[in-house]
Amino acid sequence: MRKFIAQQFGNQVYDLLNKRSLTKYYKTFKPFVNADRKTIEDFQFNKLQRLLEHAYTNVPFYRNRFDELKLKPEDIRSMKDFAALPTLKREDLQGHWKDIISTNSNRDELSKGSSSGSTGVPVVYFKDPNASSAGKAAHQVGWELSGWEFGIKGLHIWGNPATVNKEWKRVSSKLKVKVYNQYKYPAYQLTEKGKFDELVAFINKMKFDFIDGYTNAIYLLADYVKQNNIKIHRPKYVLPTGENLQGFQKKLMEEVLGNVYDEYGCSEINGIAYECEKCGKYHVLEPHVIVEYGKKMTTNEEHALIITDLDNYGFPLIRYENGDAGVPIVEDKIDCEIKFQRIEMISGRVSDIIHFPDGGVLSVPSFFGSMLLKQINGIKQYQIERVKPNELIVKLVVGSDFQETDKKKINDSMLEYLGNNIHWKIKLVDQIEVSKTGKFKLLIDKVK
Repeated sequence: MRKFIAQQFGNQVYDLLNKRSLTKYYKTFKPFVNADRKTIEDFQFNKLQRLLEHAYTNVPFYRNRFDELKLKPEDIRSMKDFAALPTLKREDLQGHWKDIISTNSNRDELSKGSSSGSTGVPVVYFKDPNASSAGKAAHQVGWELSGWEFGIKGLHIWGNPATVNKEWKRVSSKLKVKVYNQYKYPAYQLTEKGKFDELVAFINKMKFDFIDGYTNAIYLLADYVKQNNIKIHRPKYVLPTGENLQGFQKKLMEEVLGNVYDEYGCSEINGIAYECEKCGKYHVLEPHVIVEYGKKMTTNEEHALIITDLDNYGFPLIRYENGDAGVPIVEDKIDCEIKFQRIEMISGRVSDIIHFPDGGVLSVPSFFGSMLLKQINGIKQYQIERVKPNELIVKLVVGSDFQETDKKKINDSMLEYLGNNIHWKIKLVDQIEVSKTGKFKLLIDKVK
């Protein structure tokens, strides 16, 4: 009965509570799962042309960019023309975010976010209500590519202290648990044996149909179950997100928990690509986004991902190079009944895990969290250096907005996350060196 209610009324309830248009976008995106390539490409390019015209007319940053190139939106007549436009860098978001806000948008309706991404370079971004709705609709359609159904019983392993203590206590959040048939467990609490035992008991009692949440949290759960030879209920679907899924992690999750279906998105753009039950590759939700490939990053055919959100008119992200990388599939014909563009592998967002001698665990950058970055605007980059088994250095590159009081916010957040058994100090630096591969590493572990 709850599954039926969720499928019939879940999206409508969400729209009513949040003043969104999830139902409209879901009904728009879903038919393209069975569409042919031409239908998909025509719809996508028509949306792109409308977005470019809007950006040129209403967004100072893109107006200047087009004028510098002596181009008009109508000059973009093909995807080849579009690919000639410069990419939007994370540094552009840091330095010009005010000029990327659409002049005809309602500022009160824009939701502010921040992200460190896989590079450790925090950026500020905004989403209008349509972007939020479209991202959630794409996410729902993407999950359905695994065989998942809306309304089946699920467990959401997620959240930092601020999210759990504030957002999860809201009436709307509690109502969604009832309507969506999805329960929650705080990911940040999985730092000691007793919490893992508590979570296993909860899963065995509720017998969830699926588990979703932070990749490393689910992996640590699977590792704990295996290491302690514990019997645990196996859900039909395991849906990790938020952090890059490594091959060894997927192997252990499937051995211990159930079939794993990965997804790809970023804080700035939700609902980008999802692993397909039929072909095992990542399908791009093309009615919602455009995914292109930039320069080759490694010898393993990894290329920089370039993503365009076709639904965010309030803060357009056009040819956005977010610091993630992926391996494209070279194909003339998609050998899957779903004709969306495919990605072979996502290799960005690598998040290391620290195991402390007392049994505690720190997932980087999960503990830093988007909530903290929203509160502190002056952080340009950060890196965690582990110098002793129980000692960390938090390196920060900060701007003029950074205040001494911001240090207290960081210390309070880390104390709540790590407790008194781990020692750390905050160190302000002029720059953070890149690794030999040319990438920024969020974690330097000198103990390993």
